[in-house]
Amino acid sequence: MLTNYLKIAQRNLLRHKAFSFINILGLTIGLTCCFLIMVFVRHEVSYDTFHAKYDRIYRLNYMPKFAGYSIYFGLTPAVASPLLPDYFSEVEKSARVYRSNATIEIKGTQSPRPVKFDEDHFFFADSSLLGIFSFNFIEGDPKTALKQKYSLIITDEIARKYFGNANALGRTVTYEGKHALTITGVVKAFPDNSHIRIDLLSDYQTMFATESELVRTNLPQNWVITHSATYVLLRQGKTADAVNARLPKFLATHADAQIAKDIEYRLQPLSDIHFNAEVEGNPEPTGSTTYVYVFLGIGIMTLLIACINFINLSTARSLQRAREVGIRKTLGSEKIQIVAQFLGESLLLSGIALVFAVILIALLFPVLNALTNKNLSWEYLLANPVLLVVFCLVAIVAGLLSGSYPAFFVARFQPIATLKGSFVSGKARGGAIRQVLLGFQFIASIVLIIGAMVAFRQLRFLMDQPMGFNKDYIITADIRNDKITNVFAARNDSAYQRLKTFREALMHHAGVEDVTFATQRMATGAVRRNIVPEGKTQDANLFIGTIGIDFNFVKTYGLKLAMGRELSEQYSTDKSSGFLINETGVKMLGWKSNAEALNKGINLEGKQGRIVGILKDFHGQSLQNPIEGMVFHIEQPLFTQISVKLSPTAMDKTLAFVGQEWDKYFPEKGFDYQFLDQSIADAYASEQRLSKLITYFAGLAVLISCLGLYGLVSIVTQQRTKEIGIRKVLGASVRSIVQLLSRDFVVLVGIALIIASPLAWYAMDKWLENFAFKTNITWWIFGLAGVVTVGVTLLTVSFQSIKAALTNPVRSLRAE
Repeated sequence: MLTNYLKIAQRNLLRHKAFSFINILGLTIGLTCCFLIMVFVRHEVSYDTFHAKYDRIYRLNYMPKFAGYSIYFGLTPAVASPLLPDYFSEVEKSARVYRSNATIEIKGTQSPRPVKFDEDHFFFADSSLLGIFSFNFIEGDPKTALKQKYSLIITDEIARKYFGNANALGRTVTYEGKHALTITGVVKAFPDNSHIRIDLLSDYQTMFATESELVRTNLPQNWVITHSATYVLLRQGKTADAVNARLPKFLATHADAQIAKDIEYRLQPLSDIHFNAEVEGNPEPTGSTTYVYVFLGIGIMTLLIACINFINLSTARSLQRAREVGIRKTLGSEKIQIVAQFLGESLLLSGIALVFAVILIALLFPVLNALTNKNLSWEYLLANPVLLVVFCLVAIVAGLLSGSYPAFFVARFQPIATLKGSFVSGKARGGAIRQVLLGFQFIASIVLIIGAMVAFRQLRFLMDQPMGFNKDYIITADIRNDKITNVFAARNDSAYQRLKTFREALMHHAGVEDVTFATQRMATGAVRRNIVPEGKTQDANLFIGTIGIDFNFVKTYGLKLAMGRELSEQYSTDKSSGFLINETGVKMLGWKSNAEALNKGINLEGKQGRIVGILKDFHGQSLQNPIEGMVFHIEQPLFTQISVKLSPTAMDKTLAFVGQEWDKYFPEKGFDYQFLDQSIADAYASEQRLSKLITYFAGLAVLISCLGLYGLVSIVTQQRTKEIGIRKVLGASVRSIVQLLSRDFVVLVGIALIIASPLAWYAMDKWLENFAFKTNITWWIFGLAGVVTVGVTLLTVSFQSIKAALTNPVRSLRAE
């Protein structure tokens, strides 16, 4: 019997090629989209699970309430970690991890000059980290790899990058131009579903040894600074709640009483880090449960649209197989056998679609990676066989879901009515169900179209919104290096004199318009520091973002003054006691107007001075965030960023010149620069990916819907051939027949638009709540979505309608 079913299914598949093609193509697209999204979701929810002790690993988070923060940071003072195992019996191990930008030099094999690499994922850590995280050692001994000062563990990827296929163990590299580090271990790189990427790992004591004396004396007793991530391994059977309950007492015991009451610690499970964007200071961008749900929703929706195509086409085409069903029933076929026959055909189509979908998945991994910023491949799929099993189950469910209603619909046919040909009317056509399902397709397509337009509009708004400063043709580079300057550097001007000489050399080139320095890169926010304005005391507990700048900073960035003047070398007191503040900062410090704030005194953690100028508000960080108060002052010894404003002409030559001069003045550090406008655009990378995702899937949803609509219209016109012929004989025009066949579909689009519009508005309005500055959802977006859907529907329907309307009525009636 099974063989017979397969033969009949194969025969029907080949006999109705257009029907089969539309269904297989629709299911293939739906399954492919669904499978790709499943791969992404599986990857997202499996973050950090490769660690053997995953369920016992926690990170200690820190809330500095004294600075006005009500959020946690993933970085804590370095003093806390060594005290945890002795105080808490629940804590088996604790380790500090400190990230540092680093310039690594290795001796070149083909040149006497060393080869320099700027590394963004260089970390210092306590040796106990090797017992908390799961490091897969290829070379070296994990028991001793971080025991000695100046030791270094590198990943296999870094080993190939530095030494090719040569042995890396025991080699020496130079850190920051003067510190020799010995490679004591080579480990397999963490997979990219890790919340932290460690390329190079040195022992924590090396950090102290390579830093200034001020660092070595300050950090071991500083309970305020957000410095290192602290990871904790709990003992078997112990809970984080027990530790969290005693953390306030731990702080009261070890920290200064005044500080202890204004800070808060809490353990965060390793499993929670990737999806918790509310914690600041994560080593890598966090994921978003919202985006995961959006991905899942779109994948399921796309697959459902494909399944609806199958249901609609199968129920419509089943009328053409009515006599076949009648004959089968007359010859003794049971209802279950007919259901099995039609379900078998559905599963066969689903199986063929599954094969094509798996092939497409392998080809579309680059597209998925571009949309999700991942590095997924076929190897990841093979390493997770459970996904392949789930793929097969989804395909089977899709086949059963698509085939169930048509199968039971056909099995209800009465053999006498089918053989007489008298049943094809009214409810027997299944028209109501098809209308509902087709309406769902239109609703889903319109929601995605509206979502794509709103996401694109918001993205354009973010990209085009004036920042309040000049961001074009400016490059920034990190100069945080202990041979140049450091946030813990002694208060002297020797480091600044070196930078000043470098600036003078650059200004001789016609392509360099200006050069300035600061303690922080523009548009990345600012570190909050304690400010005591005139008329208030320390008890006011006011903290505001503060950036150290050079005298020409305001001019270089084109910041606008609302009142007062810029900081200037012409005023001898500006270097030691001059301050600028923005308009939001004026309000934060309690002044009612700019005029009231001008010339008022402030105390910045011991540096006393006066406000000489009020800056107009500008966006100090991405537009997801509101404008915050900011204070600027001259802090030349602590500069960590250089900004070079370039002429728009011959930029390549100018950049080459800047790089050459950089190598002369800072030979120990590579010239790693970024264009500021690109850095700002990168802040919206997730929004760009979401916009592309919705746009692509909206296009696919419309495509699948059009395929189904085309097939459905083809079947409907065949069923109404006699009616069309009679209408033409009675004088109906081609236009009236096209309108007749199109009217129901256009009305359905209108109903779908009415239902889809509030759904889309609600979803996108909720998404826009993530932005402090956002576009409006205007009425024309919904109108345009309706016009697009109606236009595509009419194009799809008209092709078959016109063809049917132009058919010779004599031939139509003769055939009937």
